[in-house]
Amino acid sequence: MERHPTHQKILDEAIRIIETSGEAGLRVHDIEVAVDVTPPSIYHFFGSRDGLVSAAQAERVLRGFSQFGAVSEAILEKVTSRAELREAIRELLTLVYEPSRAPARLQRIFAFGSAEGRPELAAIIGDAARAFLHENAERFKVFKENGWTRPDLDLEAFSQWLGGQILGRFYIEIGCEPAPNPAWDAISIEAVTFVVFGSLSD
Repeated sequence: MERHPTHQKILDEAIRIIETSGEAGLRVHDIEVAVDVTPPSIYHFFGSRDGLVSAAQAERVLRGFSQFGAVSEAILEKVTSRAELREAIRELLTLVYEPSRAPARLQRIFAFGSAEGRPELAAIIGDAARAFLHENAERFKVFKENGWTRPDLDLEAFSQWLGGQILGRFYIEIGCEPAPNPAWDAISIEAVTFVVFGSLSD
């Protein structure tokens, strides 16, 4: 999305503050100083402090979806066989479950929580999430057409389940230092493999 440079600078600074200090740490005056703007500029683009918070939270989610989509596409576009698809799924999930990815997963959860009591933000995040999950389902369409997945696999439902399954890892990540959890990862990869192929091995 093409934005006015001042709009983008304000939004980027709001995101930086939220990611380091939370929503409570976002003060309009601090943004004015950091990006050298006047209060009217902030209110012109976002209407209010709450409007700025909502825009920043929505942008955080959109950026997370975009980053995951790019990684997923880069891995899956190289697949030329059922065996390679199996390995690609393992590679993708192993990458997603790296401890370094935990903060991004938690940020997404917190952004979802921010939509509580903000119907407009909930609508933006909901639309973005459904579009993201649909794109993931579309990436698997060619694999199903080639007969590399279960023939009865509902790609939309699979993508929705997978998104929730991945986010479910926050139960063992919230409030802790990011750390490997190979047992959780192994169960997850087995579950995804079985759902896609109907078996754990060819």
